[in-house]
Amino acid sequence: MLLVRGSLAAYPAFCRDSYPLMQPPKKQRPTSYMPAKIIKECACTGVRWCNRCLDADMRRRRKMDDPVAMPPLLANPRSSWGVTDLDQSIVTNGTTIHAFDLATQNAPTCPEFRGLIIIENFLSETEAHALLATIDQAPFTSSQSGKDKQHYGAKVNFNKRRMSVAAFPGLPDYTHDLVVRMRERLGTPIRGSENANVESALEAFLPSDVFVLRYTPERASNLDLHLDDTFAYGEMILDVSLESDSILTFFRGRPGSEVDRHEATKCDPSCVRVPLPTGSLAILFGPARYAWEHGILACDISARRTSVTIRTMGDSLKETESGKRLLELCALPGGTPRRASNTVT
Repeated sequence: MLLVRGSLAAYPAFCRDSYPLMQPPKKQRPTSYMPAKIIKECACTGVRWCNRCLDADMRRRRKMDDPVAMPPLLANPRSSWGVTDLDQSIVTNGTTIHAFDLATQNAPTCPEFRGLIIIENFLSETEAHALLATIDQAPFTSSQSGKDKQHYGAKVNFNKRRMSVAAFPGLPDYTHDLVVRMRERLGTPIRGSENANVESALEAFLPSDVFVLRYTPERASNLDLHLDDTFAYGEMILDVSLESDSILTFFRGRPGSEVDRHEATKCDPSCVRVPLPTGSLAILFGPARYAWEHGILACDISARRTSVTIRTMGDSLKETESGKRLLELCALPGGTPRRASNTVT
């Protein structure tokens, strides 16, 4: 993903205003046992940020760039971003904000936004708690942008367009159950007109990568606007929301973005705000997958949130030796996903 650098002073300002805990950390004085060592308080690098690395001096010492610049609209969140005015769009700073309607499965004021299905109550409260308990049996590691992660997938070198499956741990036990339930739910009528459009993406979907992310408001956890790599990952993306509600923000028209480079025609800045109720499943495909960036804003994390993202392998990798090997490792006879050794059911 191509990220646009921006002003450190301008972008994190809304963070400091919105979150009292998001003040820059105090500067540390070198001591005799830590003469020039910089204690890394987070896993952020480059343009990534969280509330622990907003201090400009700290970023320079850690050889970090300025935080990734957000579109002006998204850099100054307001209560007018609500998703209740479904029949109206809001224009702010040259950007049109649209609301996604869960009842009709579309954005009424943005008919060109397609390729997203939100299945509410995909998991019951009991099932969600059980899945979360299973997830918590495995360790998390620190990730960028104030998140913690678990990753079950091949190692991909995005620059060299290579993939290694040498350290692939296998998919978690719960992957199979979630995918089977998704197929069952898509086999029944869903409100809206996207059911027919999802069939081709569904036919090509074989889970090969699981990413668990944990967000907390105390660290201003966020997922910057991005387009999932089209070399490594295929069309359909699944995302299960656990623990708390949030909002998924779709954006297009950001200069220099990955979408901007892929699209043949330029478009005016536009934003679609999509509610993600806890226990829901989001299914991305088609235009929502390829023609819009998506992300989770720090201001939309009001409580701890855990997400489970399941992706499939990109078509260009399926015929490679590593791709074929990954497909073998992901499926046992009968198409059952292989279980990760460090996951407890």
